Amino acid sequence: MKNGEAVRAFEQQFAEYVGARYCIALNSGTSTLHTALVALGVKPGDRVAVPPLTMSATTIAVLHAGAVPVFMDVDPDTWLMQMPPENDHMFKAPVSLYGLHTRLPNDAFRLVVDDAAQTLRPHIGGKDGGVGDWWGHFTSYSFQASKILPLGEGGMLATDDEDLAQRAREFSSLGYRMRADQPRIDPAILKRPNYARHHSLGWNYRMNDVTARLGSDMMALESPTSRLIRCRVAAAYYRAAIRGCSWITPQYVPDGWTHDYWCYAVALESADLWTPFTDAVVRHGGEMPYGAWRLTYQEPAFQHLAEDGCCPVAEDLQPRLVQFQTNDGEAALRNADAVARAIREVGG
Repeated sequence: MKNGEAVRAFEQQFAEYVGARYCIALNSGTSTLHTALVALGVKPGDRVAVPPLTMSATTIAVLHAGAVPVFMDVDPDTWLMQMPPENDHMFKAPVSLYGLHTRLPNDAFRLVVDDAAQTLRPHIGGKDGGVGDWWGHFTSYSFQASKILPLGEGGMLATDDEDLAQRAREFSSLGYRMRADQPRIDPAILKRPNYARHHSLGWNYRMNDVTARLGSDMMALESPTSRLIRCRVAAAYYRAAIRGCSWITPQYVPDGWTHDYWCYAVALESADLWTPFTDAVVRHGGEMPYGAWRLTYQEPAFQHLAEDGCCPVAEDLQPRLVQFQTNDGEAALRNADAVARAIREVGG
């Protein structure tokens, strides 16, 4: 197999699944975010709206691009990033937190990197290029080991915009001049002594053929849709376990919205309940749940970016959140039983 053929096959396979015209396979979800921002035209000093209640890679990608992360507070029910005012035309990097698909108003469809790392959501495209149809944006996916399609590492960018796809492919390939739909350069051209390789500054973010072949094989052995169904079944177990408990609130899913349930997340009434509740889950045979990541601007490396108090809803939520895994149906069933028992023990 020629170098890059497995990458091209995986890109085509994934593009068909998410409904995108172009997909670019990269070596991580952080790489996809950085590449998308640069392809969209983000320059040093530009402002990019990001949520603080998510893994810090979203903010790290903004910093890689030399831009300024602007932390937006989250909705108290869905926990998703609140959008900047309509008259603020900053770039945006919303996150489909825990698998709940982000929705944006029609007037916010440009200058967007849709961080879908915790979902396998369809790419929201605009193949006719009309106003209000999301033409000119990226959806960014992650294949890190904990994600719904776990390849160990890797990521994918999806877009319907040929110009954006070409910019993304060139930036992620060391600045080589490349076509939007071509993951590798023709070796016959590349070998010529007068070939000018670097038309612009780029990074080496390309996915390798081994990872791409694994991705294709996993999608062939078990469709991504089957993986999503398993996650949603696991979520139903947890939903039943917490039913009637007054001090546990699940992430709100508005009517008509879709949740892929990368995990099943709940908010406790008080942060004081976190340790007794999670300890009780373990005592009753469940797996130790995860807490939410610290807010990005409260991490030691990023404390210079914002002051405490700038996102009060997120600051209130973060210490109260509990995440239960959904990627193993049998384990989820055991965990849900342990959750129900822990609720009775703690007082539900």
